[in-house]
Amino acid sequence: MGVITPDMRAVIQSAHLCFAATVTPDGRPNLSPKGTIRVWDDDHIFFLDIASPGTRANLQSNPLIEVNVVEQLSRRGYRFFGRAKLHRGDDVYRQATKRIYGEEGDKYPVEAVVLIEVERAESLISPGYLHVSTEEEMRANWRERRAALDKEFEAHVAKDPFRP
Repeated sequence: MGVITPDMRAVIQSAHLCFAATVTPDGRPNLSPKGTIRVWDDDHIFFLDIASPGTRANLQSNPLIEVNVVEQLSRRGYRFFGRAKLHRGDDVYRQATKRIYGEEGDKYPVEAVVLIEVERAESLISPGYLHVSTEEEMRANWRERRAALDKEFEAHVAKDPFRP
């Protein structure tokens, strides 16, 4: 069995969003959100490089990467550590883009597919579990909290809408 467990798969599939940490050529940290994180196989995860020239440049100079994925309502997830490889125009690129396009319906302009060999993974667990005894309770609490936060943000957007 590989590094990636069924629970890790479920968290990644539910979240679809991660934060990828790379290192710039001058040694500075770079953190960037990625909305296409998926499991490739038992030892690899991937995301599409849609608008990430900094991440891409960092990985070309240093392939080390950490990816954090958290399922919002459960307030838990994983840190994945490994080495990334950029794929352009090859079978990995074609399979990954076909999968994301098939799931999301949109065809993003993809510069590369970032395939990460996961060397190790660690759990991320909210300290909120000090106050609740089950994941179900945590999820119920955050469904309610999320609804209040969404309502608050909707009021903001109504007053000051974002226009890309």
